[in-house]
Amino acid sequence: MRNEKIIRKIKGLLAIAQDERNDEESQSAFLLAQKLMIQYGIQSSDVDNQRDWQQMTAIQETAVTVYKRLFWWERHLAQVISKNFRVKYFLNSKMVGRQQKRQIVFYGLVDDLSLAKEIYLLAYEALIFHSQSFVDHYYRKKKSQGRKRSLTESLKTSYIRGFLSGLDERFNEQVAALREQYELLVLIPKVVEQAYEELSSHWGKPLALQAPNVNVLEAYQNGYFTGKKIDFMRQTLKESEDA
Repeated sequence: MRNEKIIRKIKGLLAIAQDERNDEESQSAFLLAQKLMIQYGIQSSDVDNQRDWQQMTAIQETAVTVYKRLFWWERHLAQVISKNFRVKYFLNSKMVGRQQKRQIVFYGLVDDLSLAKEIYLLAYEALIFHSQSFVDHYYRKKKSQGRKRSLTESLKTSYIRGFLSGLDERFNEQVAALREQYELLVLIPKVVEQAYEELSSHWGKPLALQAPNVNVLEAYQNGYFTGKKIDFMRQTLKESEDA
């Protein structure tokens, strides 16, 4: 009975996520739905009978964002997660009205997808929380009479650049330690590499990864320190909910 209520809630959130008129509201609903699915062990087939095809193959794909105007850092985060957690990633695109919107998708084995997606969601929320906290602290420390939009953007951009660099280094260190003992376990499976190569063989040239410049060194350094010290491997969504 409890799971039935959760499933109904998830279905409602996913319905909101499909409303492409509001990117932020859609993504928030999508993230909450994914958190609940992971926390309660709800499978995609439990909320969408049309996705039974996922159970028919070992290699699957799973969306980690809704269709939206992606922030530059979302693709960078996807790259960091995918290269460290045995999955590939790509973008789906479609026109919504006169706007082209994109969706980040992970591609790999079922168990790897589950972990990679969970880590992505945790990192996504941590990045937003800590970057906003840093900006608030920065203005309080400077005792500024008001916020300037250009400075706020520079602070956030520089902080996020640092956070992603620190996060990447943290994961690299963890993977290097695992590689010494479990070489095959930290490499993307050959079957996934081969399947992805076939899947992407007809695609055009991928969009270049671009990021704004670092303009505030203090913000970058704070972001780097925070990104590197967070241990997502010890933190689960359920532990976060119970805290």
